[in-house]
Amino acid sequence: MYKVTLEKDEIFLIITALDLYSRLGIGQFGEIMDHPTFERALYEYCSPKKIPEIGDSTPQGKILDIKGNKVLINGSVSKEGKWQDVKEWKKIEDVKLSTDFTMYHSIRKEVEQVLITQRNILTGDHSIGVNGSWGIHNPKVDDTCRQAFDIIQVLRHKFWDGNSMTVDSSIHLTADKKINLTIEQI
Repeated sequence: MYKVTLEKDEIFLIITALDLYSRLGIGQFGEIMDHPTFERALYEYCSPKKIPEIGDSTPQGKILDIKGNKVLINGSVSKEGKWQDVKEWKKIEDVKLSTDFTMYHSIRKEVEQVLITQRNILTGDHSIGVNGSWGIHNPKVDDTCRQAFDIIQVLRHKFWDGNSMTVDSSIHLTADKKINLTIEQI
């Protein structure tokens, strides 16, 4: 038995890591694309790399004017439940241009096809559909994936907000080897 002390954000990182592990183990290879490293890299790759010009789109709004090293952006903000137009000057080096989502989705679709092909080669199961996977109880799935899932269940439940309509409202243990996990806040 060991005792480990973690901050809440570190526990959520463990949950995320175990979730990815268990999902890969059931054949959900597409989850790789949602890893923060690759997601950020794809957004950056699909964002224009040029000096901003009048008329360009940014996540904050359209560029209306450029004077020296300042850019005037026309955007919208929600104040007291109402959307209002806001014009704001920003330093040109702080302005990022909007992601080309046509390119972004095209690349994701291409990568998804490659991952599906590789998953089917690795599993030898070519009957799994595009968005399909083995279930956590499938006998082909290694029990460590179920153990990871059980640990996730216990950790998520510890931070449950009381809403009975969420996945963390109850604990359903699935592994053959039962986990012995206790969590206490200090």
